Amino acid sequence: MSRRRLIGMTTLLPLLLVSGCAWRPLGAERAAAQPAAVASSVDHYRCGELAVALRQQAEAATLEVGGEVLAMRRVPAASGAKLEAADDASTTFWSKGEAATLALRGRAYPECRRVAAKPLYRAVGNEPAWRLDVTDKALLLLADYGETRVTAPAPLVERGAGFRHYQAQAEGRELSALVTARLCVDSMSGMTHPDTVELRWDGRVLMGCGGEPASLLQGDEWRVTEIDGGAVDGAAPISLAFDAQGRVAGRAACNRYSGEYALSGEGLRLSRVAATRMACAPALMAWETRFLGALERVRGFSLDADGALLLRDGGHAVLRAVRWRD
Repeated sequence: MSRRRLIGMTTLLPLLLVSGCAWRPLGAERAAAQPAAVASSVDHYRCGELAVALRQQAEAATLEVGGEVLAMRRVPAASGAKLEAADDASTTFWSKGEAATLALRGRAYPECRRVAAKPLYRAVGNEPAWRLDVTDKALLLLADYGETRVTAPAPLVERGAGFRHYQAQAEGRELSALVTARLCVDSMSGMTHPDTVELRWDGRVLMGCGGEPASLLQGDEWRVTEIDGGAVDGAAPISLAFDAQGRVAGRAACNRYSGEYALSGEGLRLSRVAATRMACAPALMAWETRFLGALERVRGFSLDADGALLLRDGGHAVLRAVRWRD
């Protein structure tokens, strides 16, 4: 899709909405199943050990706390937004930014802090450092090493083959992000991400990476084909499977094994790897020893041009694996 077409999408928006094209507000699929009359929002807080949910809908509001749902009304306040229970003036919730105070039937609770929802999507870039979070309510940009903070509500999203385009307005200017399903390596951490992201804000174009690196590891099982550059004997079944709970498991030539994996800005680490203790032919046991030793040295990963997984120790690939599909 050309850059000229992307720029022109704003003027084409009415036609797209009428014609049923994929350009729609983020979360519109969910909204279509709900009554369209009034929009609502839910913010979650934690007041010490107490979890609180504030649900606001037009001029109405409810506070969910300790299994109760309390009808609230807005009352004047010098700053922030203050709510009072409709039938009890000693129950109040007074929010100021990310913090709030709660009094429940006259009892004051520890300061409440907003619990940030996990973004639906995150992209990051460098020089200057920036981060974009996509939520169901807004695009949230943190840039210039924290000096620039932008909240652009009600993003629109266009979906096509191999791309998504997010677009919203903030301070009378457009914030947009073009997400392309093309592998991207973070220039600072060296971490591989599933997407390449082009961010546009205030006349600037910033390039970065997006999506969860773990999604590149998860899915179908991997069959190990090389250890330290040497081809694995086809008679030695060696495999890797990464799940969404941070577990790794598979076959180590002879025995089954399992362990844990963690991704961070420092790369990929495998830990707590343990295997069963069945004895096999000496050749299989030798392959198993080499494989388990290689797992201990893994410090990162990448994918090659053919889609093979390379588990690395610095610049050296200690393991190479391909998807193992029946």
